[in-house]
Amino acid sequence: MKKSYVADSRIFSPGKAFRFFVDLLVGVFIGVITVITSVSVAALIFTGVMSAHLAEGINIALVSAVVVGGIVSLGGSCSAAIAMPQDRTAPILAIMATSIISTGPASASGGEIFYTVLAAIFATTLITGVLLLVMGIFRAGGLIRFIPYSVLGGFFAGTGWLLVLGGLRVMTGYELDSIADIGHLADPESVRRWFPGVAIALAIFAGSFFVNYALALPLGMVCSILAFFAVSRGNGAGVPELVAGGWLLGPLESGFDNPWETTVAVVSGQSNWSFLLGQSMSIGTVLLISAVSILLAASALELMTGRDIDVNRELRVAGLANLAAAFSGGMVGFHSVSISSLTIKSGATTRAVGLVSALTCAAALLFGRDLIGYMPRIVLGGLLIYLGISFLSEWLIRTWGRLPFSEYLVIPLVLVVVATAGFIEGVVAGLLAALILFVVNYSRTNVTRYELSGKQIHSTVERNPGDEQHLWEMAEQIHVLKLRGHLFFGTATQLSSRVKARAENSSNAPLDFVVLDFEQVTGIDSSATYAFFRMRQLAAQKGFILVLTGLAPRLQAHLRLTELTRDDGNMQMFPDMDHGLEWCEDRLLERLQRNGTRTASTMLERLAELLPDNQSRTDFIAYLTERPFPKGHVLIKQNDPSGDLYFLEQGEVSVYLESDEGYMKRVRRTGCGAVLGEIGFYLGTPRSASVVADAQGRVYELTSEALARMEAERPELASVLHRFMADVLVERLLHTTQTLEAVLK
Repeated sequence: MKKSYVADSRIFSPGKAFRFFVDLLVGVFIGVITVITSVSVAALIFTGVMSAHLAEGINIALVSAVVVGGIVSLGGSCSAAIAMPQDRTAPILAIMATSIISTGPASASGGEIFYTVLAAIFATTLITGVLLLVMGIFRAGGLIRFIPYSVLGGFFAGTGWLLVLGGLRVMTGYELDSIADIGHLADPESVRRWFPGVAIALAIFAGSFFVNYALALPLGMVCSILAFFAVSRGNGAGVPELVAGGWLLGPLESGFDNPWETTVAVVSGQSNWSFLLGQSMSIGTVLLISAVSILLAASALELMTGRDIDVNRELRVAGLANLAAAFSGGMVGFHSVSISSLTIKSGATTRAVGLVSALTCAAALLFGRDLIGYMPRIVLGGLLIYLGISFLSEWLIRTWGRLPFSEYLVIPLVLVVVATAGFIEGVVAGLLAALILFVVNYSRTNVTRYELSGKQIHSTVERNPGDEQHLWEMAEQIHVLKLRGHLFFGTATQLSSRVKARAENSSNAPLDFVVLDFEQVTGIDSSATYAFFRMRQLAAQKGFILVLTGLAPRLQAHLRLTELTRDDGNMQMFPDMDHGLEWCEDRLLERLQRNGTRTASTMLERLAELLPDNQSRTDFIAYLTERPFPKGHVLIKQNDPSGDLYFLEQGEVSVYLESDEGYMKRVRRTGCGAVLGEIGFYLGTPRSASVVADAQGRVYELTSEALARMEAERPELASVLHRFMADVLVERLLHTTQTLEAVLK
């Protein structure tokens, strides 16, 4: 067949061509918005003393928009994601620049200060890229979730305040570093410059409640720019007059022939890197905000697109993008939720939007400097104030009612500290407040899962009726506390108070044993050991023994280091609570043995009480087979067929459950007078557990054939046996029910 070279209509269909054309237009539109946003970020950082280098600052911001925007668009897991220089980190970079200017030596030249600021920006971008890349490689995106939500809210509310101040600085030219500097804005000339920008910000913010918030920003900026020039024209002010009056950004004069010469100048040694040593807190804050913002952006994009976003992939891509930006002479940048949402709302489905946006920024970087110079300062300032108001609204107002009141207070606390002392101080205050709040709240947490006496919980050792009765009478002498969570000074002190209250309660029986089970304890703080020392001293004073059970190896090692576990007779340790309770019960029974008040009965003796005469007892025993066994003998093997019932006449055995991995867990221990193998025997199912002899002894065996003969030949004996077995099972069920009721209260 002759090969056809006709183009596939599915590839060159009019629908796809139209879709690509729409994506192209959307990309250009997004690119213009990105350019304006990048310019506003640069104006925020390069203001005041640094305003003479605004052209270079705009170059740095646009380089970041090109590099970060292009790489994130190509490599991210969300094709609609748009990345750019970030308004979230720009206030911190502005603080960093101000700090370098104020702390630099008086002998430093303006050029040296300028290049040092550039070095700080590039170093921050580089370190941010490394951190984000490492977090993505090691899939550590989930660690960000451990930062308290209230602290995040305080961070972003403080960022909003700094954006508002930055917008006012861009419009007025005043150095507004804190709330104390607000008084400079009261003179009439300042009001004339900042009031229109504030009105623009409030108009855009109000419009976001009526128009889709992603559209409110670009529409507001376009309308504001048109309105500014229209009003200026109406007042007879042309471009020269606006430039002379400082209403426009321009003219923008750069000392470099191309945007990337700034990187070469920094690397060539024209900056003073020693100035950067005092900026570690600011750099750390940028790192934290960047990582948290990417996580929040990924969550928001998931909601908007209805698709899963790989946050670790986004971290890796953002890390690579910032590394590339650092070496290209750019600033920190990552995903923008608001601009990305605009792309999604436009129906864009390909990565072409992000790439075209990056190319648009590249065109502005290379050819649009003069055009950018015509940007009105009140529009850029209004944009920054709008972004700041949005942050304040989202994190200060909308979180009201979403958080517990004590947690919510952390947000305004951070905001007030940021406004009065500084951003770094606000971050520290937020972390300290969250830490104090956590300690206070956790110290109120009840680390005792349940608190029971020996009547409500006992070991899995099944004893003869006589011993069971004695233990029941002495059960209040055993006190059990099941612990959970992490023990530190506050919660351990709470536990110590519980033990002391029980020891000094004269209305209860004398206390002989306090069992503390650590099976569900995740850790013990070194400060908690003091409370345990107090409990051991109390044990020595009151004459009871502390029994520690279920301690993980690392917890045991910790207690040994503190010498808490030294053997002085007041403390015992066991691998689990069952063995600890068994030891306590054995000590109580040994005391009775020494006093001569302990009695015991075998299973046959218990059966004899239900049989009417000696002949009946003799006839019953005739159906049984006596079998001695040595220590370690396996009487019953899990999953074997069930055909025998055993009456333990002498010795002790343990019942074990075996897991699929071969792990053996003891579920019961019993001595003379016990019945073994009854479940499988009566139900005809395989053995549900294994029974191993702890000591030599003997059993009486009743086979299924012998039971069948008994039911046929002596039905009255079989009836007594079944009644007896019903009593045994009911007793077990009653003990289990009592324990469950006590635990679930």
